[in-house]
Amino acid sequence: MRRNYYVPYDERNQDYANSGNANLGRFRLGDYAVLPDGRKYRFALNGATVQIAGRLNQSVARVDEHENVAADVARAIDAVIISATLGATLAAIDIYAEGVAHVNDAVGEGYTYRIRRANTAGAAHAAVAASGVLTANLDAGEMVQVALTTSSEVSFTRNRFHQTIITATPPTAQLAGVSPGVAAAARFYWSQVEGYAAVLVDGTLLAGLPVQASITAAGAVENVKRRVRTGGTVTVASPTVGVGQLTDQD
Repeated sequence: MRRNYYVPYDERNQDYANSGNANLGRFRLGDYAVLPDGRKYRFALNGATVQIAGRLNQSVARVDEHENVAADVARAIDAVIISATLGATLAAIDIYAEGVAHVNDAVGEGYTYRIRRANTAGAAHAAVAASGVLTANLDAGEMVQVALTTSSEVSFTRNRFHQTIITATPPTAQLAGVSPGVAAAARFYWSQVEGYAAVLVDGTLLAGLPVQASITAAGAVENVKRRVRTGGTVTVASPTVGVGQLTDQD
């Protein structure tokens, strides 16, 4: 369950060490910190790059070989484990902790299950070699609702705030807020998702109109626009930093 914490202004500038497990932090991934003026932040784990203030972040891109993969064994109704055989890409320990597994085809299609938090290493799932079986432990209260067979296909999705990165060009996954610029690599931090924020700008924004993640400048926003593919090339001006109003993607 996502929780709200009402915190002093300086809390947004704090970061916290990763104790060694993929998702073990002081708060759950995605928990809210609300400042006295109403700005909102979400608890996140930084990836391998030091945060830069005012940069837009995204979650890790999905892995094709971890999607639409066959359940390795049948699971009865009320089972608290879901497992499937991955494709040719390994899965590090607990990377899907606090994420979800959903059945995307065949028996059980349409059901989504939250994966357990990794309070100890391996509590969500063990490391899995390429083409191995990923066995995910479900969160407390989550149980299989329709019995799964080996024809059932499963997809694993990481928590949006697990190992965030500066947006790619173009973005390759869901957005994960704007960095306050305090987190070193692999540190927990607060990512701003709502309220006024300084954000890197690509081009000149139109006041009062919405923006989107930039297609050409990593970590920046640009005016919302329709895009038509052409054969020409475009020169992009150096980005600057502006102030805008954020709305959480949730």
